Amino acid sequence: MENLFTIRNVHVQPRGRCILSVPQLDLPANQHISIIGPNGAGKSTLLRALLGLHGSGVKLFGEPVDNSLKRRQIAWVGQHGQYNLPLTVVEYVQLGCSPQGGWFKKARAPAAKLQQLLDVFDLCTLAQQRIGSLSGGEQQRANVVRALLQNAPLLLLDEPCNHLDIRHQHQLMHYLHEHHADFSVVMVLHDLTMAANHSDFIVLMNEGQIVASGTPQDVMQSALLSEVYQWPIRRIEEDGKLFFRMNHHALHSAAA
Repeated sequence: MENLFTIRNVHVQPRGRCILSVPQLDLPANQHISIIGPNGAGKSTLLRALLGLHGSGVKLFGEPVDNSLKRRQIAWVGQHGQYNLPLTVVEYVQLGCSPQGGWFKKARAPAAKLQQLLDVFDLCTLAQQRIGSLSGGEQQRANVVRALLQNAPLLLLDEPCNHLDIRHQHQLMHYLHEHHADFSVVMVLHDLTMAANHSDFIVLMNEGQIVASGTPQDVMQSALLSEVYQWPIRRIEEDGKLFFRMNHHALHSAAA
């Protein structure tokens, strides 16, 4: 299987504290990949490393990541967008058409694609409002649309469900699933059930290291997840899907 990313000897140690240590990791091409793990596991740091921000140990299709960035082949959605710009929603999302041109350059997306994405992510009625006036969830949806309008073959998404309600979380996952053939995805997710059922490949992290990587069926085992998250997690299989539940008895015992 062809690799999307090859990662070799990537170590991040700000002020002597190791927050990421990856001697070797291969991420397969043409897959939707989720990075999971508890808070502080190094998930977002790994995602930023894939952008080439932490040294030269990362290759994308065997080339330096910088080459792909210059060719606009990577679209990025971070945890914190820049929403203090004097732009309407429709102007903001069209920044994806010129991601390196600056906000003041008014690029235009194809009308049909723009209308489709605004409709899919429930932004049509907000199109002429200032991006800074929207709620956190509305801004996040606009941020996703901006990335999709870049038409990049690779999406890097850092907690893309951040601020989204349940309906819009599943709306986003459904859209990514429907367009599986159009782009590869590497995303950080916290919801284990969502990660298991919307990913082809899972990277499980803890304390800055890769604990396991592979298919959801192989990686997302109750014993391993319970050890990493330090809480009993039950895995349930129904109709070919995986579901994960916290052990409520343990929760009540801890509270007692």
